[in-house]
Formats: sequence, C-alpha cells, structure tokens
Amino acid sequence: MPKVTITQGPDAGKTYDLERAAILGRLESNDIPVHDKKASREHAKIYRQGQAFAIVDLNSSNGTFVNGEQITKRVLKTGDEITIGVVHLLFESAEEDAVQAAAPKRKSLEEAFASAAESKQQPGGRESMDQIQLTGHEPLQFNRIRTSRGGSSGIGFDIEQLSPVGRLLAYLFLIGVFAGLIYLGYVLMS
Repeated sequence: MPKVTITQGPDAGKTYDLERAAILGRLESNDIPVHDKKASREHAKIYRQGQAFAIVDLNSSNGTFVNGEQITKRVLKTGDEITIGVVHLLFESAEEDAVQAAAPKRKSLEEAFASAAESKQQPGGRESMDQIQLTGHEPLQFNRIRTSRGGSSGIGFDIEQLSPVGRLLAYLFLIGVFAGLIYLGYVLMS
C-alpha cells in the first residue's frame, strides 16, 4: 500500500497510508496534518491517477515542492521527497516496487550492440550479431507528408517500421483499397 512518511519537521517518523485521496495541510482535520506555519490550511492533495499516485498543489501560499522543484501537479514515484515549509515527506509505493520487480530486465539496443562488440569476432572482422535479441519495439513514427508546394497532404507513416508480416498486411490492404476504387469506378461508369 502506498504511504507517506514525515522524515523532517514536526511529527518526524509518522507514517500515513494512502488508501484514497489525501489532503495535506495545516488543519488538524486533514488526512495528513502538516504542522508548519508556512503550510496552507489545505495545502496539497495526493490522489490516485490510473495506476500511479499524483500530487497537486491546492493554490497554496508558499508552494509545494517535489525533489526540490516547485510543482503544480506531478506524478509521484517511490523515493520522491515532498516538501511543504520545513516538513519533508517521503512517498513510497509498494505497488510500483512490485511492478518494477516483476518486469523483466531488458537490454537497451546500445547495451546489446556493446555486448555483441565485446564478444568474439567472426572471420573477416565482423561481430557476431546473432547474440543480439531485440526485446522491445519503437512505436510507429507518424509524420506529416509534405507536398511539393509545401502543403500538407495528410498523415502517413514509414512502412519500413513494420514487421515483415505487418508490411505484407499493409500492402494487401492498400491493394484491396485500390481494387475497390477501380471496381467502384467501373460500376459508376457503366
């Protein structure tokens, strides 16, 4: 369960579990009371945003800081330090730690090429590239297609980014579209 622990200031060592949204501020009725004169009555709010937690400043007088940077809104990660006046709070999320522990460790493309370069070289001075395994993929890069006059003719993507099967399906789709247009023209003309 995500939690916030006061690490500096009054109430240091006190921990608050975050079951739902929590208001931080000077009022004792707040979910997480912050005992500092620089804290507003309702200073900031921590809430669930999808699978993560976020903090938002509630128009406080002196600002809310995360890792030393003043924020208006920020998604929190384990280890983030929230500062309100002289009070420092540490955010920890067991859910985030569990997701990171369960995620397989992937090599980046640079790490894969570096490890391949360090491996034995094949005759002729070429590195053995069959040891590289790409575990991720890049999303399709969409670009504006410019006409010769500088205008925009639509949005397209680089078909070379697709896998061989994806390219085949894209080509078959385009052939089907053109065949349909030709058939439609034939029907309209007769």
